[in-house]
Amino acid sequence: MIAFINGDILSMEGDVIETVIIEGDRIKRVGPLSMVKRIKETEIVDLKGRFLAPAFIDSHIHFVDVGLNLTRVDLSKTTSLRDAFDKTKERLEEERKATPLICMDFDESRWRENRIPKKEELDILSKNRAIIFRRICGHIAVGNTIALECIPEGFNIDYNTGILLENAVLFINEVFPPDKDEIVTAIINAQNVAHSLGITSVHDMTLRRYLDVYTEMEKRESLRIRVYAILPVKDMDYIYHIDGEWLKTGGIKVFADGSIGARTAAVKKPYPGSDNYGVLNYKKEELKNIVKRANNLGFQILIHAIGDRAIEQALDVYESEGNPFRHRIEHFELADDGAVIRAKKQGIILAMQPNFITNWGMPDGLYQRIFGLEGLNTNRFKTASKAGNMICFGSDSMPPGPIYGIKGAMEHPTESVSFEKAVRMYTINSAYAGNNEKLTGSIEIGKKADLVVLSGKPPHMSVDMTVVNGEIVYQSE
Repeated sequence: MIAFINGDILSMEGDVIETVIIEGDRIKRVGPLSMVKRIKETEIVDLKGRFLAPAFIDSHIHFVDVGLNLTRVDLSKTTSLRDAFDKTKERLEEERKATPLICMDFDESRWRENRIPKKEELDILSKNRAIIFRRICGHIAVGNTIALECIPEGFNIDYNTGILLENAVLFINEVFPPDKDEIVTAIINAQNVAHSLGITSVHDMTLRRYLDVYTEMEKRESLRIRVYAILPVKDMDYIYHIDGEWLKTGGIKVFADGSIGARTAAVKKPYPGSDNYGVLNYKKEELKNIVKRANNLGFQILIHAIGDRAIEQALDVYESEGNPFRHRIEHFELADDGAVIRAKKQGIILAMQPNFITNWGMPDGLYQRIFGLEGLNTNRFKTASKAGNMICFGSDSMPPGPIYGIKGAMEHPTESVSFEKAVRMYTINSAYAGNNEKLTGSIEIGKKADLVVLSGKPPHMSVDMTVVNGEIVYQSE
């Protein structure tokens, strides 16, 4: 047994607890400190005033990509096009390969030039090796000429400019697929990253090939993170129900629109200074048929809807087809008051990303630069919470890290929530959103011993220890 004492314990159950005792993979007892003295052979973890909470659940992440991206060119911290090109040149000189070079997570709003790269500029970097610059939103990318020649028909590509949109970007790892060994290594590496961030469960917006690897790893007992695998709608015929120790299925992802950064999120008013209303990927009847079919098959549907027009379409469809399986709207960034009320009335789960605030939601950030002062009112955590909506938090891998997300939620310029509420959205609410609240998400007798120890004062905190299934899998030095 292990007993955690002398800390601020956030049970998510509303109880005042002085100690938590785990045995094997379960929470054995919770209660007063005196309880520890009555139990022999107990290892004591003195929290010394730190927080003990249920381990975090990232309810929207591209988990395999987290691992794959560790070996790719990271452009997330570059401050200019020249900086991004220099990093790419450095990698090209380091490795003389013929395989495509995918450069990840550029954000032109943080570049001095404030524009995306041109195909011709990537051609200068290399005419013999495929190069793809993928924007952080995952909805737009740019390829050089040889990269475009490698992409099969059926993807959304402008061959004149080199710009890739939507399906060509979202499924970049199907266009340029990693092999099985690379996927296994990526999952193991992503597990290590997750544990260091206090994450023990993920809702992975994954692919069919990745699910096959997850399934093998579950059989070999090499998974050490709880995965709720969610497949794209194109694979609805392929998905099969899994309810294993570490791996579960049952979710289908569908994109109603694009992203704000790519100006493809579907909005009711045109983007300022243009006649662009974004893109609705489906007609309403098409989306209805998808939801109806998912309902018949017993699947949870997760509709990606960022713009207010896409959110309205998703709610119309859910209202028409019903919500028998805890259906969700992913992102819900530009929701108006009516959408918040309708989502609550229909019982739709709102899967939101508070790290977007730290990335783009602060004064003079991307949201304000696009929408003016109204941009500071996006991602309406406080309004939706007060209305009684079920909100779960995830990262969309931009970047993964609940502490980073909690900071965004607490420091939102107009829609901030408390530390305790933010933790709740990353724990028990996310467990509920993945139909796993009976096993994870709170500190309660009989639940899985998935815990995280946090030090510091909110929102400036760090992860000191992560426990999954009763095993300490991460400890800070």
